[in-house]
Formats: sequence, C-alpha cells, structure tokens
Amino acid sequence: MNKFYYLTILVFLLVSCETTQKSDKEDFKETNLNNYINKWLEQTGIPSASYVIVKNGKIQEAEAFGYANLKKRIPVDTSSIYSTGSNFKSVTSTAIMQLQDKGLIDIDSSVNKYFKTPIPNIDPKNPITARQLMSHTSGIPSSSSIYKLWERKPELTLRDIKKNITFTAKSGEKFQYANDGYVLLAILIEDITGQSYENYIWENILTPLDIQTVGFFVPTPEMVENLALPYHIRYNKAYPTNQIHIAQYPAGDIFLKPSDMAKFLLMQLNMGTYDGKTILSKESVLEMHKPEIEVEKNFYYGFGFGIEKINGVTYSSHQGSLPGYLSAFRMSFEKQTAVYVSTNVGATPLQEQQIQTLLDFLMDYANGDELKEKKIPVSGETITENSENFDAEKYVGKYKIEDAPVYLIIEKVGNQLYLINPSNERFRIDYRDNNNFFLTTENEDITFEEQNGQISTLILHSEGNDIKAKKE
Repeated sequence: MNKFYYLTILVFLLVSCETTQKSDKEDFKETNLNNYINKWLEQTGIPSASYVIVKNGKIQEAEAFGYANLKKRIPVDTSSIYSTGSNFKSVTSTAIMQLQDKGLIDIDSSVNKYFKTPIPNIDPKNPITARQLMSHTSGIPSSSSIYKLWERKPELTLRDIKKNITFTAKSGEKFQYANDGYVLLAILIEDITGQSYENYIWENILTPLDIQTVGFFVPTPEMVENLALPYHIRYNKAYPTNQIHIAQYPAGDIFLKPSDMAKFLLMQLNMGTYDGKTILSKESVLEMHKPEIEVEKNFYYGFGFGIEKINGVTYSSHQGSLPGYLSAFRMSFEKQTAVYVSTNVGATPLQEQQIQTLLDFLMDYANGDELKEKKIPVSGETITENSENFDAEKYVGKYKIEDAPVYLIIEKVGNQLYLINPSNERFRIDYRDNNNFFLTTENEDITFEEQNGQISTLILHSEGNDIKAKKE
C-alpha cells in the first residue's frame, strides 16, 4: 500500500514537472512575441497591429497592440475593425466557387453567358472566363477609383465600371492584377443569383461563419466607434490620413475584425467546413489554392490566393491595402496553421516589408518553430527634434508652377503650414530641417529655395519628379 502510494506521488510530481516546463516554455515564447511586437511598433512608428492565429482546427489566439487613435491614446483591442483591403478577393472568389458547386456557373465558360448585359468588346474567339478573372489573367488592367469619405462628387457604380472595361492583353496570356476583374465577378454574382453582392456574401459566407460584423460593406455607426483610424507613415512617424473608399469595393474595400477573416481562413483549412456547416466543397477549396499562373519565380496565383514555398512549406497568402490600412495573411494546409494580421497604416514598399517581417515572425510562432528576432526594416531618415522652431510666415504665399498657368499656395493656420494644390485640395506640411518640409499624408517632399534672404522658389518632389514654382 505504501509503495503504491509513493509511486502515485512520484508519477504526479513528474507529470507536474513536465507540465510546468511546457508552460514555462510557452510563457517564454509568448513573452518574446509580445516584446517583439512592441519593438516592431516602436521602430516602425505604425500605430497598431492586431493578429489572429489559427491552429489545429480552431482560432487559438487573438491579440491587439497599439492605438486606434493616437491623439487620444485609445488602444486597439481584438474587436477593433480594419479594412481588409485585397485580402477580401479570396472571399469574392469563394462566392464564385459556391455558385459552381451549385451548378449555376461554369468558371471556364464565357462570362457573357451569365451577364444580363454582355460586355460588347469581348472577342467571341477569345472570351474571358471567371477562372481568368479570379486569377488575374483576363487581360483587364487594374484601376482603383478612390474617393475621400467627405468628398462631394458622384461615384462610379459597379455597372459603370463594367461599361468602361478595356483590355490590354489577350485573355489567359499573362498575370495582370486587376481590381476591375473582381468587379465583374461581383456583377456575375448579382446577375446569376438576383441578389446584391453584399446580401449574397452576407447570407452565404459571413453568416455561416458566425460573423456578426453586419456593416462590413458600409460601416454602421457602431462599427465606426470601433474603427482603428487610418494613418500614414513619414520618416518613422504616424500622421492621420484621409478616410477613403473605392468604387471597386468587391476587390477589397470591406471592413471586418481580424478574427472575422481568421474564421474564413479556418474554413478554408477545414476544406470548406466551419462548425459542422459546409460552405464550400473540398474540390473547390483545392482548386482555389492550385497555382493558375506564375507571377514571378516561386510565386504563383490561384483564385484570390498567392501561392509560394517558404523553407519547403507551401503557403497560400495575400496582402491587402487601402490608404491608411495594410493587412496580410498566410496559411498552410500542411501545417494546419494560419496567421492574419492588420495594421492601421498605409502601404508603401517599406511598410509592406515591415508587415511581411511581422508575418514571418508570427508564422514561426504559429508553427511552433524557434522564435528568432527578425531585423525590422526602417527608414534611415528622421525628423529634426526641434522641428517646430522655424519661421512659418516666410513660406506663406502664392507660387506659380513653371510653364503652367496654375498655382500652389502655402497657407498658415496658427503655426501650421498647408499646401493647397491647383485642385484646391489641402495638405498639411511639416518642417523637417533647414528649408525642407514634407506632406504628412503623401510620399512627397517640399524644398524652398532662397534668394537674397527671401524665399523665391518652391520645389515639390513628387513620384520622382520635381515640380518648380516661383513665388509671386
């Protein structure tokens, strides 16, 4: 009896010891992860990052770091809402594959077979198909009609965009990323089902995924209260930027929580099922993640998913951005893992490198790999510490652009300078050093030149071009 008693105690202690060691190891990894994300935010200047990890058939972890509103220091949380950007293309493609599962469309037939009003300029001998639209091989060029939230001007409808479709390549010939192609997919959904694109997506994809973000298409007032505000990074510092929307919304102008998109990825990993509900057939899921065309070496595109191998593992992924928002995801059927990460910062090549670095780190964490810090890419250029100690008044005035009958105006409100362009748009400009300034919401800089101690010329450095304007 005593021997059995002591043996039981020994086994208990050994198991307890193993559990403690495992817990300590997990705590260590989690601490390293949290430390790295905080360091990443500090070095990049990005206001917030929210991530969700899917593993072993469930949402395993969701966390949020940073601020939804920098000025008021309002933190984000796991219910904060971001733009999905082009990540939503995979959802639109899923809707099309659902219609094929139901026998309502053949993705290899001409789309004109399904449109109520056919596209007139499609060559019947070289038709475009839903397969080509989903894989960006239709020959349609990309466009993005951006509108500021507070602008008062007419917008294009989906069917206006359809009327103006052009082709710059033969269908099936090459990869050519096209938001307008996803507009056509949305119209296909509407013409085939008789429902609006929004209602079809809500009833057939989001609702079965138990997503309750009811204003995903046009944010409700309650959603706006939960919105991570959009920012733009200049010189490793965040500045508020315009809230915008685009006419090509089925291509990615959708607002959801990161956990909402994680549920969608979970359904894909589960071969089309979620919580016992079949949303898509296994055959359709596999077809969506099959490489359709090589975009560049070792990177392919399927139906709303990029496909690549990293360290011998095949991943499906995408990145999405609108001004003020940048999100990305990566998922592996082999590892049964996925990561979705959102930020409230606009995309530039540098910010894209930064989010991919964070995604790499989070993917290692999700896969249970050794966590090694990855170097965070940052801009080597910064703002002068005494950036407010300058005479703003001397820059105020009207500047005539060389060889053009139009003007740039520099205006002062308080001690803040603004640039007003020929379209009467107003941009805040901040001091950098000497006579150098920058637009806080654009990747553009301004240099002022002096003559005899007076400002004589404004040079706007815009997209590799220098626009000179003489002060009057």
